[in-house]
Amino acid sequence: MKLYNIYSVFILMLVLSHCSHAVESKRLIQGYGQFKQVKEPDIKTPKKLKVVFDVYTSNDDESAVNKGLNTVARFLNMHFDAGVKPQNMQVAVIIHGAAGKDILNHSAYNDRFLIDNPNAELLELLHKNKVQIIICGQTAEFRNYKRDEILDFVDVSLSAITALVKLQTKGYQLINFN
Repeated sequence: MKLYNIYSVFILMLVLSHCSHAVESKRLIQGYGQFKQVKEPDIKTPKKLKVVFDVYTSNDDESAVNKGLNTVARFLNMHFDAGVKPQNMQVAVIIHGAAGKDILNHSAYNDRFLIDNPNAELLELLHKNKVQIIICGQTAEFRNYKRDEILDFVDVSLSAITALVKLQTKGYQLINFN
């Protein structure tokens, strides 16, 4: 009788283990952008998305990943999981204000905060997934960020306003999560 119970528990554990893997979500940006799946939403997910994130706040804790940048990863991950193809997501992020420090390379960040930039890995993953990353030139100039201190793949614009206007005239929808 006891062997039967042990066998039943083993089978149940095996089934539950298999089920938990079956609902695991698909991600583009591993390690960032956690989200929950929503089954059968009333508002259908568009098959094509063209968005620009306006990120101007940062963390008080220089060792933490910027929540606004993590939101960009969440956006990509949840829409990819919902069936939107990567080539159908045009995404840009404009960084300015307090968030400007988050685009510094490790050396420049370390000079200022005595640690490596915790955002560098996420920004590189976003870049590898075709997200255009733009720093406001005004932020860079006023904060004395030299070009060789900025991550290599980050574009510099005259200003955040200039980049926002340009992208919106190209059909990008503005998302402001700060």
